[in-house]
Amino acid sequence: MSKKLTKEQKKIVDHFYGHALVKAVPGSGKTTTLIMRVTNLLTKGVPPQSILILMYNKAAQISFQEKLNIAISKYNLAYSPEVRTFNSYALKLIDQAQKSKLIRRKTLIRPEDFQYQGLLRECYLFGNKMEGSYVDNNDIEKLELNISNWRLEELTPDDLENDPNYKDVDASNKRSYRKYCELLEQYNLRTFDDSLIEAVQLLRSNQFSTPIFSQVIVDEYQDVNYIQNELIKGITQERTSVMVVGDVNQCIYEWRGSRPDFIEGIFERDFKESKVYNLSCTFRYGHQLAYVANSVISKNKDQNGSFCISHPNNADTEVSIHQGVNLLKILQHCEKTSTTDSTAIIARSNADLIEPEIVLQLLNLPYSVKTSQQKLVSRPEVTLFTLLMCLAVDGDFNRVNPVRNFQSLIKSFLKQLGFRLPKGMLNELTEAITKDKAQFYKIIEDSIDLKHRLNYKIFNSLKEINKSFKAEDDASDAYKFINDKDLFSNISESSILRRESNDQIRGISLMQQILNTFDITISDLLAILITPKEHLESDVRYHLTTMHGSKGLEWDNVILIGLEDKAYPGSNTEPSVMKELASLNSKGHDELKEERRLFYVAITRAIKHLHLIVPKDKLLDDWNRKGWSSTPKKEIEATRFIFEMDITFANELTKKIKAPKANVKLSPRSKLYLAKLSSITH
Repeated sequence: MSKKLTKEQKKIVDHFYGHALVKAVPGSGKTTTLIMRVTNLLTKGVPPQSILILMYNKAAQISFQEKLNIAISKYNLAYSPEVRTFNSYALKLIDQAQKSKLIRRKTLIRPEDFQYQGLLRECYLFGNKMEGSYVDNNDIEKLELNISNWRLEELTPDDLENDPNYKDVDASNKRSYRKYCELLEQYNLRTFDDSLIEAVQLLRSNQFSTPIFSQVIVDEYQDVNYIQNELIKGITQERTSVMVVGDVNQCIYEWRGSRPDFIEGIFERDFKESKVYNLSCTFRYGHQLAYVANSVISKNKDQNGSFCISHPNNADTEVSIHQGVNLLKILQHCEKTSTTDSTAIIARSNADLIEPEIVLQLLNLPYSVKTSQQKLVSRPEVTLFTLLMCLAVDGDFNRVNPVRNFQSLIKSFLKQLGFRLPKGMLNELTEAITKDKAQFYKIIEDSIDLKHRLNYKIFNSLKEINKSFKAEDDASDAYKFINDKDLFSNISESSILRRESNDQIRGISLMQQILNTFDITISDLLAILITPKEHLESDVRYHLTTMHGSKGLEWDNVILIGLEDKAYPGSNTEPSVMKELASLNSKGHDELKEERRLFYVAITRAIKHLHLIVPKDKLLDDWNRKGWSSTPKKEIEATRFIFEMDITFANELTKKIKAPKANVKLSPRSKLYLAKLSSITH
């Protein structure tokens, strides 16, 4: 970024006393601004030990601490301002309370600990009245998210049972939650969520000596949840000045408890006489992208949303909308343009990342995957497809032997097939097939009630595909044969979550599209799916991630895929995965606004070039020709967010900025952009 501070940055750096809300657009140099503010506070005599900086996660905390240490190294301070995550600060308060014997000592248990995973499994089995020890990881993750949200809302098991707001929570989840709370108490354990709750309770009590800070700075405020906001309030005293920094347009974690209204009104309600500052100038991308991002997000009509301006020194960022163009052509373009640029392929769902991963494998291009399911074969629909292909070629699962989570794959496979099984049999079958991979057909025939019409149909189809192809046969032919046997037809039944279910159906459909594009043998395809080639981190140039996973990152080039309106954002009335989770009370929740914020986050990751791959859409051509940016009311092919980008006027604005005397048509938004740009440069 520019070494010279903008007027907006200087106001924030010079802010000394009183509460403040800073609204920062993507790439606005907020970290640099905050570090310079801390430095300025120190030069004005504020003791370093009276400054607390709270960061949202560990990576951000480490990065900020390192940069701050460099900035203040010349002062030779005995103390450094405290930079912590919410969790680490809460644990510090708890440690102090334990030493003072205000609370009893407990053992901290972390999410990655084996004991914690075992505890969650025990709770799941208890809640669902199941026997055995194996539980699918996806089921554990859903329960864990539910529990985390309930804990952070300070709900007791009795609250969950009796509060009418939670009457729709499944009885099994309520039983699991009660068991969870009992086990934590029984084993004297404390989780990170518990540490936040206990810290807030300590700060509310009269017995605990509240730490005295003159300055508190909170980054990524749009991501805080209820209990984190209570922690901020708890450490704020009469002479404490609190500055929070965030962007309501980047609030995309509502399913974790984050809420736009913290930054849209709650902060100013709780922290009286707050000043509001803006960081509206981005140092990341050019005018064209800044304009289209403003156009899209303006449809949310959030009063506290920021209007983004590209810094005059920024290079151009090209925005390209590709109708009916496949990913392969875009990748070939990227390779011709530069072999050193970083490129992200971003999708709304994990299902849409199947295609780019297979294509990158086929092209032997170095990539990494940043999703909750790192291995391609771990996706339920890919598991089903892969194991069916193994049966079609080998009649067994010996090819899948190298996969570490083989047992999990088998259970997922059986669930996706759609057999009707009595309680407990799924786990029994999973364990039996895991022990003897070569006896799949015999185990199924001996164990399942084949008098059941659906069971008989599925088993008969499985027998028909058994060793029906050779390894060197075309994978697309095998796909068609398996599909004709209806072995993909039950895939959506295994998920209770509608978007997750739709994603799995979509994933299978994408597999078909890939096989229709490439000539690939079954053997080569299975090698890619089961044991994909891995690359050194230093060689990686392509990064695959979801929109959620892209937040806080940037790349030279960004390719957005999966932009069909029926898939993203989908129907306004169709519940999302997170909205359907039992933990969330969705009353008044505007899903479309959150999906639009997610799109805004994704497109603003680009530095040089933003590629948007959409299906052919005649209405989109008409929209751009007429210079419209409204949301279409008719049925469309491309996602509605593309229509809202106002790309025609974005192009005209770019021409005007490059050639001020050019005679171009400007929209009201273009004129506002030019006025704000002028205020920065003069």
